[in-house]
Amino acid sequence: MKTEDLTALGLTEEQANKVFAMHGKEINAQKQKTTAAEEERDNYKSQLATANDTLKKFEGIDPDKIKDEIQTYKTQAENAQKDFDRKITQRDQKDWIDKQLDEYGVSSPFARKQIVAECMAEDSGLTWKGGEFVGFGDYMKKAKEQDANLYMTAEEKAEAAKVEAAKQKAPTFTGSTGTGGNGGDDKEYKIPMIF
Repeated sequence: MKTEDLTALGLTEEQANKVFAMHGKEINAQKQKTTAAEEERDNYKSQLATANDTLKKFEGIDPDKIKDEIQTYKTQAENAQKDFDRKITQRDQKDWIDKQLDEYGVSSPFARKQIVAECMAEDSGLTWKGGEFVGFGDYMKKAKEQDANLYMTAEEKAEAAKVEAAKQKAPTFTGSTGTGGNGGDDKEYKIPMIF
C-alpha cells in the first residue's frame, strides 16, 4: 500500500500518513507477540531436546533397573509439549478475542479483560474451533443485553450518525439570554432605553 493508493481513494496526504502510522503500530505489536512466541517455542524446544538427550544416555542399559526414571523423563517431555501447546492456543484465543472486541468497538479495558476471561473459561459454553470461538456473536448479544453501553451495533451507529447529521442541519432560532438570537454569534443584545 502506498500513499498514492490512499490519496486515490480520497484521503488527504495527512490522513494517509495517519493510516500508515496506525498500521505501523499494529505491525510492531504483532512483531512483539511473534518474538515472544518464538522465544517461548525455543525454550520448550530446548527443554524437549534436553529430555531427549537424557533418554538417549539410557540406551543399552537394562530398562528394568531404570524403568521409573525413563518414565519420569518421558512424562516430563510430554507435559512440556502439552503446556507449550496450551499456551500457544491461549495466546491465539486472546488475540482473536481482542480483534473481535476491536471490531465491536468495545473500548473499556475492564470490560475487555472481563470478556476475555469469561470466553476463555472452561465453562463459558464457547468452543474453540478452526481458529475462532463458535458462538461468540451470541455471547456478545447477551453481554449487550446486560450492559447496553458495552458497544454499538451497526444499526445503533447508523441511528446515532443520523441523529448527529440532523442536529447539524437543524437551524438555530433562539440564542442564549442576552444575544441577538443566533446562538451567541452576534454582538451582545442591549435593551434600548426609552426616555
